[in-house]
Amino acid sequence: MTKQLPASSSAPLSEFPSAPPQTRMLVCADGSTTVLLNALVGERLSIQVDQQQRVPAASVQRIGCQILGAAPGAPVVDRRSRILTSRGGVISVNHVVIAARGADGLVPPPEEFVGPYLKRVGLALRRELLAVSRGTWPLGPASDCLSKEYLIDCGDAGRMYVHERFNPRFVPLEQDG
Repeated sequence: MTKQLPASSSAPLSEFPSAPPQTRMLVCADGSTTVLLNALVGERLSIQVDQQQRVPAASVQRIGCQILGAAPGAPVVDRRSRILTSRGGVISVNHVVIAARGADGLVPPPEEFVGPYLKRVGLALRRELLAVSRGTWPLGPASDCLSKEYLIDCGDAGRMYVHERFNPRFVPLEQDG
């Protein structure tokens, strides 16, 4: 159940009225999630890329063709990853689809986070929030989690779709007690 949001809306906060501060921060942030998660856990994070492959946009139809506007046969990069704590705890599960004119320029190496990589290579980024919702945490016992979808526009270089689901152990939906 994804709720589409109008631009510059305060709707994300109204969807999570009893959420603790770290959850409200992630819901409203329009910057690097990696930086925010690093601050949240207070330790160096790592990334585990489970899949990173070039596929036709039609194979990720809603994302590749409808959201990113790629032609059905155009190549896009489909990347699925997890952000981990230093002890291997999973903070988020991510799905990124990259549609780029010079495809390799936007694709980070498997050991690099998307946002910091794009910043390091000198691309101007504009993030556009698409939706926030309660999703289902895909690992471990089934529970509700914060889910966030947005676009990263890298100008002439291309665009990315990002869908993040946050571990409710680190990013709870309700205040304790």
